[in-house]
Amino acid sequence: MAYRFSNYNDLAAVYQLGTDYFIHHRTGEQEAVLVMTPHGGKIEKTASIIADEIAGQEYAFYAFEGNLAAGNLFELHIPSEEFDEPQSLDLAGKATLVIAIHGRKDYDDAETIWMGGLDTESRQAIGKALTETGFKIDDDPPKFRGRDASNICNRGKTEKGVQLEIPFSLRQSFIAQPEERLRLVNAVRAAIAGLVPTGM
Repeated sequence: MAYRFSNYNDLAAVYQLGTDYFIHHRTGEQEAVLVMTPHGGKIEKTASIIADEIAGQEYAFYAFEGNLAAGNLFELHIPSEEFDEPQSLDLAGKATLVIAIHGRKDYDDAETIWMGGLDTESRQAIGKALTETGFKIDDDPPKFRGRDASNICNRGKTEKGVQLEIPFSLRQSFIAQPEERLRLVNAVRAAIAGLVPTGM
């Protein structure tokens, strides 16, 4: 799918921050971990909520959120490989682990979370935690692999990160059954705790 904008400056020249879109962020107790979504709000629904809950108070959080009445996906979706909003780059640059939360279409698979990003160790650790909690994952998905070095998830200190692509139907179930969303959140948080020593 083609999107209207391929960089933040062009988007910001047309749409108004605080009305058409929002940017939320906080540093957390450990800025070495950033949990973020470049496609939050009405762009990829529930991505912001999931990222926020995974970050909690411990980890840095960032969300770029669409807020148009319609057309958010076309108008406000800057591709991950081109996402260059300054605050996101600043927070990512301080982190040794960046985890980006995304929503994808079902593509005839309404259950499987597609794992992406260049950080193989962290990606597989998070995938293992999700699998052990009852979720289905694909560590070699057919698309949205997040392997491009310029992908926002790979813009941290280590130049490698993790990307989760959660299907639409699963995200919808998270709204109706928040306990299921919490199951995913807790699994990812447990994996992060095992990857990043306290106090980093």
